[in-house]
Amino acid sequence: MLLWLFMPGYTVIASPFLDQFIDPHDSKFDTSQWLLDKKGALPVPIIITEPAVGYGAGAALLYFHVKKKTPTLQKTGNTIMNSSEAKRPSLPPSISGIVGLGTENGTWAAGGFHFGSWQQDRMRYLGGLMYPSVNLTFYGGGESPILSKGLDYNLEGWFLLQELLFRLKDSNFFLGPRLIYYNVESSFDLNLPVEGIAPWQFNLQSYGLGVKAAYDSRDNIFTPNTGISAGISTMFYTVDNAIRGNKDYQMTDASSKIYWQLFPDIVLGWRLHGGFSSGDVPFYALPFIDLRGIPALRYQGDNVLATEIETRWNLNTRWSLILFGGVGRTADSLGDFNESENRWAGGAGFRYLIARVLGMYTGIDIARGPEDWAFYIQVGSAWGR
Repeated sequence: MLLWLFMPGYTVIASPFLDQFIDPHDSKFDTSQWLLDKKGALPVPIIITEPAVGYGAGAALLYFHVKKKTPTLQKTGNTIMNSSEAKRPSLPPSISGIVGLGTENGTWAAGGFHFGSWQQDRMRYLGGLMYPSVNLTFYGGGESPILSKGLDYNLEGWFLLQELLFRLKDSNFFLGPRLIYYNVESSFDLNLPVEGIAPWQFNLQSYGLGVKAAYDSRDNIFTPNTGISAGISTMFYTVDNAIRGNKDYQMTDASSKIYWQLFPDIVLGWRLHGGFSSGDVPFYALPFIDLRGIPALRYQGDNVLATEIETRWNLNTRWSLILFGGVGRTADSLGDFNESENRWAGGAGFRYLIARVLGMYTGIDIARGPEDWAFYIQVGSAWGR
């Protein structure tokens, strides 16, 4: 039946559908019109390549809430797509979605989310409700010989995030409250050489309240060329542990991402991240080194520092090459960072400008960490994952 689309009598059916994926500006493949002008929810496939959970796939239904003062393709008769000056909306789009996914190690998740930008971007909201069942490996918060090969565990339950930031006057600074709640069942596979012993299982319920300060001067929220995105959040948690009772801990997360357009076709980015914890921190909540090439939660500690540099070379108006590299350290205390071991990672990749009006690139990265190779499918900035 697919052959019918290419028969003369059916070109009228295929053409309108295919035309929405062609940018009139350069006649290249582009999804801007499909994303911004399509009515209803848009199905988007998801491919997972995170080493910590293995390869997997999923799907999301996304809805872009285009603002009244944000030019769209239908409202301007495709004048945006034909204009080299108007490359992206002036305001970040609001996005709602539901998602479901699964991976080869048995991990799965389902839920919904919303990112909203209101009152001419004077307010930014981020919220989500997820039910994940995640299979991971715990390697300890230090150089534990007992955990050198890791201890498999599962977390399954509800996770809720609520965040509302307010722009401070007419500046690029934002400030607002944050709430995180989760209620999960945790089970460890002790790998004992005795059959018939079930995994160690217990319930964890946590409430977290805090505040976040942010600065955002990026020219684009998807794949920036210039500007700064920085933020610091401090959260105070109470954990209701069925075994140990109520425990409290504190988490502070700080990050900065700076972008320079050194030349018309070269963009340099620098990222710095720090995670700091105190109190009775649950094993799964310990900060970890987040670098491409290193599995998530592979190197954890009470305190973590990581930095990464990325260069994007725009070969033409659509295709780009990426080079990146970084290093991270973990430490039990701030004074121990000088004696901590460096964990290096780096690699290369490519990008394609898949939505010119949104300024959004997509592509693939191949990275090498201290132990193995990994590859990632990126949509937008790799530092937004």
